Amino acid sequence: MVISCNPLSIEEAAQGFAAIGSQARLSVVLALVRAGRSGLSVGDIQARTGMAASTLAHHLRFVASAGLIEQEKDGRSVINRRGL
Repeated sequence: MVISCNPLSIEEAAQGFAAIGSQARLSVVLALVRAGRSGLSVGDIQARTGMAASTLAHHLRFVASAGLIEQEKDGRSVINRRGL
């Protein structure tokens, strides 16, 4: 089995570090890491972090744009998974 690892550019790494530079965003990413590849719905993340829905949506957009999480539409839900 060969595992390919694409190295991050300095810009990508900096964007990732900036994305987890707040306690709230770090909490979101850690919740998704703990959930594993099955991921979590927005409601599940909200329950685990205690964030208000609008605040959570803001932080999810930020970490998704940095490539730290993947989002997949599943019916009426959005499943979030750790990226990279």
